[in-house]
Amino acid sequence: MTTLRTLIEKNPNLDIRSVQDKTFKAFGQLITGHDFSELSEFCLERYYDANHSGAYIPDNSELAQLAVIQLVANEVYGDMPLQVGYVTGQNHALTGLEYHQGSETIIAVTDMVLILGKRELLTNGYYATEDCQVFFLKAGQGVELYSTTLHYTPCKVGESAFLGVVFLPKGTNTPLNQESPSKLLFKSNKWFITHNSQSEKVKQGAFPGLTGDLIELQI
Repeated sequence: MTTLRTLIEKNPNLDIRSVQDKTFKAFGQLITGHDFSELSEFCLERYYDANHSGAYIPDNSELAQLAVIQLVANEVYGDMPLQVGYVTGQNHALTGLEYHQGSETIIAVTDMVLILGKRELLTNGYYATEDCQVFFLKAGQGVELYSTTLHYTPCKVGESAFLGVVFLPKGTNTPLNQESPSKLLFKSNKWFITHNSQSEKVKQGAFPGLTGDLIELQI
């Protein structure tokens, strides 16, 4: 049984689809024409710990020098200044949503699930979890998420942590240089809402605009 089929059977309340499904086109595009097997091997050897609680490294010079990374960067972003890093962890629920000015590109080193929303449905800083769509991204696949796509930390699909490579415009997720009048601007180029159950994020200044039941993946 495939991982996607297993996830679907364990989560009958969720409409989980592959990123190859036509509905994904509203959120992003699949990156094709590249073999990510050597990149995956590189990352698994250096950055992967199945028991890692979680980390986001926004800019990693080793990754940025790899030929396939440079090819994808040029294909998706042209000659824009970029940061390329990785994200890993044990997350299996949607606790917030964010967007950036500029696409976010993810290459899955392990299988993972993306829970996505549409920025045009964000109303006065509020977004309902029922308006999210759940997609399965298998190891070795890469996707560009459009700047109009709400997203957050990927979810693991089993007992082990997930791992993915992340491309973003340079400076994204760095501390703000000045206070912003926007209640959603949480970090540089990061507009973010959290679920009101996430008290620590709210204490840090995140706006509790994600409403409805938490989407939690049964694995």
